[in-house]
Amino acid sequence: MKTTEEGMGDQTMKKSLFYRVKKMPPSAQTMLLFAVEGVFLQYITSINGFGLNLYATNMGATDSQIGIIQMVPNIVACAALLPLGILADRLKSTKTIPMLTLLVMCAGYAFLGSVPALGERCMELFFVSLAFTAGALAIYNAQWQAMFGAAVSLRQRNDVYAFRNQFMFVIGILAPVICGILMGRCHTADGKLLVLRSFFYLCAVCVLLQAAAIKKIPVKQQEEGKAPAEAGNASSRFSVSDLLEAITSVGKNKALRWFFVPVVFFYITWQLDWSMWYLGQVKYCKMSEMTLSICNGVFNIGQLAAVGMIAKVVRKKSPDFALIFAGIGLCFCPVIMILAPHLPLAYRGVAFIVLMTVLNAPQCAVALCTIQILLNAAPEKNRSLLISLFTMITTLTNSVLPLLGVRLYTALGADLTALYRFNLIDLGVRILSTLGLVWRYQKAKKDGFLTKISD
Repeated sequence: MKTTEEGMGDQTMKKSLFYRVKKMPPSAQTMLLFAVEGVFLQYITSINGFGLNLYATNMGATDSQIGIIQMVPNIVACAALLPLGILADRLKSTKTIPMLTLLVMCAGYAFLGSVPALGERCMELFFVSLAFTAGALAIYNAQWQAMFGAAVSLRQRNDVYAFRNQFMFVIGILAPVICGILMGRCHTADGKLLVLRSFFYLCAVCVLLQAAAIKKIPVKQQEEGKAPAEAGNASSRFSVSDLLEAITSVGKNKALRWFFVPVVFFYITWQLDWSMWYLGQVKYCKMSEMTLSICNGVFNIGQLAAVGMIAKVVRKKSPDFALIFAGIGLCFCPVIMILAPHLPLAYRGVAFIVLMTVLNAPQCAVALCTIQILLNAAPEKNRSLLISLFTMITTLTNSVLPLLGVRLYTALGADLTALYRFNLIDLGVRILSTLGLVWRYQKAKKDGFLTKISD
């Protein structure tokens, strides 16, 4: 039988990726769209984590200014999270706030890439730009969780999130390594800044592509309407009593209470050394930009290898149990930071990367587990507000703890001995927080509020 040109055209179309995606079941389309969104988000997050400190350093930032890089955008995020959480609970779609946040981030990254060309006030403008980039990113991550809960059924959440994270870790490996290699070829601060500026401009483009993926994700629960009682609440005018009800529910709801207290304490102990981590790598392990980029890339390889195993633990046990592994891994990180400066200089970077990769691998459990635990614990009513409340608390601690860590190190003498003492303190509080996660799991198992991962 002869194939007509129209028939050949149909066959070609059926083989195309676009056609295959369109013919996917809705659940598979949602999984793929979240993976695409995650890829662009991870590029932005990786460049933030790798590039912001180096960006500031090459513009002449002091140690104290490095310490407040986390602080400035997080204060802005804290101021906006609750009002936006209130607004999100009253909007028709949970995609609205994330989409608006992405547009703000696009403008922010375009401005951030231009900061070094703005003259003597570049450091002040750098901190302003952080409000529209890293600050907006914290708001996006909070509202993304509410959207994720509305778009993905309880039974699919673990699989969709694990699938998304696997793609994210691949980008987390490549982005900092490529950026570091390009920076390593530059021998002047201006050359290094030019590389970072290019990557921040690319962040602005990635944000737009991320918004395009978000727009395609169906959020049926929000867009098709809620139950009548909830619809009435959503359309009513917000009052202070609604906010108080959401806040007091944390104390009244056992699952929420046992989520907030130990998990927030875990975040506090996790965030304490974020700025000290960078200072330890650069000052005491003598890592170059290229070594730092390899370090970030290898860490993501470790987490990519671990995410599948953590997802299996979640399915067999619970997210509550799997989160304990992240705490155990973090307990050993201060020990490595104490030991690394004792090694010969030629081996410090390699030893640090290898040991920290193993210990950081379970950190993939933080993102994978906390979202499932919180979505399970938070009731449908005021869910966005409760997520914003949790994010506001952890963002507020993140704005203070890294600076507090640097100040503690400075008060202890700002030398190698001070580094040892700081990390011993860090080790002590991380052991306590891990014991808190173990206690939380035992309590949840005994009282029957372990996180469900299926309907």
